[in-house]
Amino acid sequence: MDLIKKLTVASAIILLCGCGGGKEQEETWKSMGAEARQTYFVNIFSYNMMSTYYLWNAEIKPQLSNWGVTEDPIKKVHSLRYKDEIGREIDKWTQVTNDFEAFQGKITGDTKSLGIDFTLYYADENKEHVVAVVTYTYPGSPAENAGLKRGDKIVAINDELITPDNYKSLIQSTLLSGGDVVLTMEDNSDIKLSACDMYLDPVNCYKVIVKDGRRIGYLHFTGFTLKCCEKLVEVFRYFKQEAVSELVLDLRYNGGGYAFTAEVLASMIVPEKEINNGSIFQREIYNSILTDAWGDSKSVFRTEFQMDDDEEKVTVSTAGANLNINKMHVIMTGGTASASESLVCGLLPYMDIDIIGQKSHGKYCGGFIVDGPTWYGWAKDDISKEQYEVAVSDVQNWGIYVMVSRYADVNGQTPCMPDGFQPDIEVSDNPLDGFQLGDENETMLSVALNGAAPGKAARRIGVQEMSVLDEQMPRPAVRILPAKR
Repeated sequence: MDLIKKLTVASAIILLCGCGGGKEQEETWKSMGAEARQTYFVNIFSYNMMSTYYLWNAEIKPQLSNWGVTEDPIKKVHSLRYKDEIGREIDKWTQVTNDFEAFQGKITGDTKSLGIDFTLYYADENKEHVVAVVTYTYPGSPAENAGLKRGDKIVAINDELITPDNYKSLIQSTLLSGGDVVLTMEDNSDIKLSACDMYLDPVNCYKVIVKDGRRIGYLHFTGFTLKCCEKLVEVFRYFKQEAVSELVLDLRYNGGGYAFTAEVLASMIVPEKEINNGSIFQREIYNSILTDAWGDSKSVFRTEFQMDDDEEKVTVSTAGANLNINKMHVIMTGGTASASESLVCGLLPYMDIDIIGQKSHGKYCGGFIVDGPTWYGWAKDDISKEQYEVAVSDVQNWGIYVMVSRYADVNGQTPCMPDGFQPDIEVSDNPLDGFQLGDENETMLSVALNGAAPGKAARRIGVQEMSVLDEQMPRPAVRILPAKR
């Protein structure tokens, strides 16, 4: 954090268009109404973060110079996200939020939730009805306690049938809102759920599978939170005790999380000699400003880890947890992103990895998450006390998530850039196959274990086979949110 603060204050309130410095700047915000003043202060810290930290700050320099203090900061940052020469959006993730608390909760895993994850399907040939099929529930969640499980089909929410016209608003206001809901299932039974404050534990399922004399560890893992590090160490010590020789890492619903957690996990998977050698797990490539300040940024395989900054203090030891294996099977889908992809990227030069499933998301960059009050805290010595106090009050619960680096392996390569990892064996996720995650017969796990194409077709609702909805809602578990520093 100290280095981030140093760089920010060094650029000390870079001014936006239509605003002078010193006394003129002070008079500008003092003459504004409450709403305009809030917009002004959000634009100030958003502009400074983008101009200093943004990975593509040089590429968007002309647009940065035209940033006005009265613009909508959410729309402005969205419009600035880097595009290539033919207009394709390269950066799909940088954003400003006016609900920082909820945004941050998706990363930490601490949030108000029903604890349910789902995939949407058309339920009839004419595509007039939609069902939400449960993919998994979180341990101890309201959804699990109510008996919901993978493959269950939700046809209506609060007595309203799900359709292609209403599914976005209906699901957003119910399943994802953190409130109370009544779910009508395929058999017309109703299940009442009340969301609660909970930790969404991403270590969802793990076991040892014995297959043709092979001892294989299986882990379904849904997010790289900080809290899960100790649990991961427990799991891998168990795998080591059980003498596993291969690992199936199921990342099909894992949208990322903390780079710190990816480093911990990688050091329990990589062959032990790479830890002893202090081999490089990952490199980070920054813009020229950060490169000049930080130089060559890299992380190495090790057994002792510590994160100690203003917000988080985590100490983890992976001693006795390294599996010393040479073979890993990774299950991926389009929901596999960010830290999930960076983990595989960093391990590929050191071991044999098969990718089973579908093309991953292709999020090959990491970002900083900074709330408005924190940024003004860094800059408080460069503005008046009055301006600092007003600004902090005005930007409460505002924040920015800004892409700052591209991750790369020991050789500087990023194999999932730009469109994601391509699978070695292609197979679709099928929560309708009748098996729970971790069952050897479950479609994707069966392929990972056997290296063969799936054989069981999807179940039907009525007489119509279901097909995945073209445009999926974001899963409540998906965190397109990678490395946080």
